Amino acid sequence: MSDVLILCTNWRDDFWYSDKVAPYPKKSINSIQHLKDKLPIAGIGVYIKGKEKDKDLSNLPPSFIIIKGIKEYDKGVPEFDFSFISIIQGIKSSELLDKIGENKLFFVVKQEKVISIFKEYGVNPPLEWKKLLEENLTSTPSWQSFIGEYFLKILGEISNDNYEDIIAQIFNALGFHVVQLGHRKNGKFPDGIVIYIADDIKYSFAIVYDCKNSNKYYLPTDDKRAMKEYIQDVEKKLKEQEHIQKVYFAFIAHSYNEIDISEIQKETSSTGFLLTSEDMLYLLYKKIVLGRSFLLTNFDKLSSKYVISRETIDKNYPIE
Repeated sequence: MSDVLILCTNWRDDFWYSDKVAPYPKKSINSIQHLKDKLPIAGIGVYIKGKEKDKDLSNLPPSFIIIKGIKEYDKGVPEFDFSFISIIQGIKSSELLDKIGENKLFFVVKQEKVISIFKEYGVNPPLEWKKLLEENLTSTPSWQSFIGEYFLKILGEISNDNYEDIIAQIFNALGFHVVQLGHRKNGKFPDGIVIYIADDIKYSFAIVYDCKNSNKYYLPTDDKRAMKEYIQDVEKKLKEQEHIQKVYFAFIAHSYNEIDISEIQKETSSTGFLLTSEDMLYLLYKKIVLGRSFLLTNFDKLSSKYVISRETIDKNYPIE
């Protein structure tokens, strides 16, 4: 079943009636990242009430639109590039939103629900709009469709504790032995440590990680200092066990903003990972598809002072 992207605004009473780019400052596109793999997609431009009394545009009809591009720029401003198709006659924006039952600036709704509402109001969607729904139904499933709804929650708004728990479960699913700390243990600890013990001891390693349930994470001084202490403490404890050859460190966040981990690497002689929430899910997808061919001996090759790219993951975990 295809998703329809709903975009809402009260900027201007003719906003949805022509092609343009719709920006949404201070909002995150994490919850709809999966749509990037399906572009172009069917969308609906809806008018809503504003804070000011004279900004109530919700009585205006919505529009059929096509979403051509979804981008998020450095300052954390999501932008949707769309084309106008036609005004949806016979239903007000407020009525459509009431029927859908959502109240966000942008969100997805299953096509079945949208088509059902249109039938109720006698709306016949234009052919080019309906064609997009049919194409997405028959196209190759996106990689996120392999992953359960529970894990996909880390792309949306969840509590810090839940974020930590799901990240730990993803590491476990990848095949690591996970020692979860963070909110589960009183005191000053990293959110967790993952360990891989290889048959050949020289390939064994551990990763000290900290979760940052935020966008545009920039690594403040306190977090930098804390990670150095975590690494040194873990190295001391694991070396006593004589089976861990190397200790890495990792930050996991929704996105990053000009982050520099070189100081941590230099002072601890440890190499780092900068993983995004989507990276973690993409690695889980690779594990699901590759099964036993997903080798943790390749995982340390992802380490870098830069945010890990999809291309780097594909290079180390190719799917034939």
